[in-house]
Amino acid sequence: MSFLGRLRSHLSPTDHDEPDASKLAEAERLMRAGGSTIDIRRNAEAAQAESLVDAAWQSLFLGNLDPALDSAYRAADERPYDVDSRIVHGTVRLALNDLDHAEHEFDAVIEEFGAEPDAADGRRATILARGFAPLDELPASDEEWESAATLLTTLWRIAGVVDERLDALRNAHPDGLSVIMSALAKGQGRDSEADDGPV
Repeated sequence: MSFLGRLRSHLSPTDHDEPDASKLAEAERLMRAGGSTIDIRRNAEAAQAESLVDAAWQSLFLGNLDPALDSAYRAADERPYDVDSRIVHGTVRLALNDLDHAEHEFDAVIEEFGAEPDAADGRRATILARGFAPLDELPASDEEWESAATLLTTLWRIAGVVDERLDALRNAHPDGLSVIMSALAKGQGRDSEADDGPV
């Protein structure tokens, strides 16, 4: 379950003031949807982290990967069987291109809880990041591979490592590279629109 989904279960429909936690939820929603990095950062900057998991997400959304890893690692260490801590730890590792660790975190969630959507998305993103074709032991549609590529390329844009990651994928499988490039083009288009501001 995504941060956004978990948050919804704690908020009543009569809440009118947007709590700080919902800013992190919105930043995560934008990240998973391939939103602009400006909008992701704006929401993260307005949030107040209430836990190590929150702190890890907030640092990640702001492109501060070292503090994100520190918080995510400590969260996973303190709560090794917690889905939230493992998802954020895996996602931070994915942003760092530490694919063995990312894969381990996502696989741990999948083994314990089944094909949890965020873990499955992250697991597929690690496959694409390795330069492999979009093939997976998890049943996956074209839309699910596109979602994984969106997650992966949004993390690259947040971290400012697009060129570096693409350079490492020069010999990637054409099918995997195609889905990555499509997602990246959409995300960079959103970044460009956000940079231009309202018309």
